[in-house]
Amino acid sequence: MSAARILETIGGLSRPLTERDLRGLSGLRQIDRRDFLELWTTLTPERRTSLAREMVELSEESVELDLSELWTWLLDDTDATVRASAVEGLWENTAPRTMRRMLVMMRNDTSEEVRAAAAVGLSRFGYMASLGELDDGAELLERDLALIELDERQPQEVRRRALESAGYFAENEAVQHQIERDFASDEQLLQESALVAMGRAMLPRWLPQIGEALRSESPALRYEAARAAGELADGARGLLPRLARLMTSRDTEIALAAIWSMGQIGGDVAEDALQQVKRSEDEARSQAATEALEELKMGKSLL
Repeated sequence: MSAARILETIGGLSRPLTERDLRGLSGLRQIDRRDFLELWTTLTPERRTSLAREMVELSEESVELDLSELWTWLLDDTDATVRASAVEGLWENTAPRTMRRMLVMMRNDTSEEVRAAAAVGLSRFGYMASLGELDDGAELLERDLALIELDERQPQEVRRRALESAGYFAENEAVQHQIERDFASDEQLLQESALVAMGRAMLPRWLPQIGEALRSESPALRYEAARAAGELADGARGLLPRLARLMTSRDTEIALAAIWSMGQIGGDVAEDALQQVKRSEDEARSQAATEALEELKMGKSLL
């Protein structure tokens, strides 16, 4: 069945999509583009938006669905929410052309939502650059992310997402200085993004700020600080006592973040604490502790 025929079928559904509905759209070819888009544009913006969101969710749940080609087509949709969904749908795509397209969208798209989504999507390329795996475009990526995060004319959401992705460029002093400024600001969303960037930078200089945030009254800041501590791995062992306290937090998300971090940081103290949580009656925490202990075991075997 052609892509257009599949769209004709799912476009008129009154029920939620299933993986089976989308199998025919997996691995599309460029030859399908014209017929698909001709039919796609006849759908109402509301229907296109709902379909795009459902397709993102299903593609995240299924490793068998490959909608990469479809998402590249929908980057040009007239609806901003569809374009943002298309950016999100490309989360596994590491092609250089995808990075360059997202850079253009981050800089120039008319929608703040899309520019912010593009900035988030660029984080995987920042990670690749930090590992030396981005063969082409690392300098361009670093430059554009820094320009956006430092541009106070940009909306806060766009700037903070660019900062998160730029955090991987640990040697860029302008980026690291902006992290410091945002963490010291009165805007909690900027503080949260600064903590994300600190974790990605993996620099010991951020240990005091992360430790401070672990004791914050804000659950969101405690959560991001716990994640950031884990990113610093064994460099954050001085924070283990604070993380251990968070493992018993009433907030499950914070507790799970702290448990994950203990597994990343490692050491005898972390292992003992995780063994205790593993025996917990809380199934989610017990499972997370089991997985963290497996991570510790793997680390030991590598050493």
